Amino acid sequence: MRKVIVFSLFFTLILLNGCNESDKLSNPVFNWNGNNYFVTNEPINKSELEEKIGEIMLQTKELPTKHEEGYRLSEGTNLYKIKNREITNNIDSVIAIEIKGEYKIARILNEIK
Repeated sequence: MRKVIVFSLFFTLILLNGCNESDKLSNPVFNWNGNNYFVTNEPINKSELEEKIGEIMLQTKELPTKHEEGYRLSEGTNLYKIKNREITNNIDSVIAIEIKGEYKIARILNEIK
């Protein structure tokens, strides 16, 4: 009986740890015009960027809800429009982001706002 109780407590702790909200999304996320974008590990060359469109104005500890807020992103992080790609509300919308001198692609998250 004692083993069952110990096992049950151990199993419950593992389940509760899996529900930790801070681990909900490990990638950085930012809000642009009401849509959240998650930063991927997909690199992009600087030559593929059209222009700077903005920057992260506020770093948040939760998923962003306002324009130019960033989760796991420092204030001042630059955002860029990619050549021949429109920034829309559609699932294929992408924006480039500069992190530590490297450029990466950020993709829209339609379900998380």
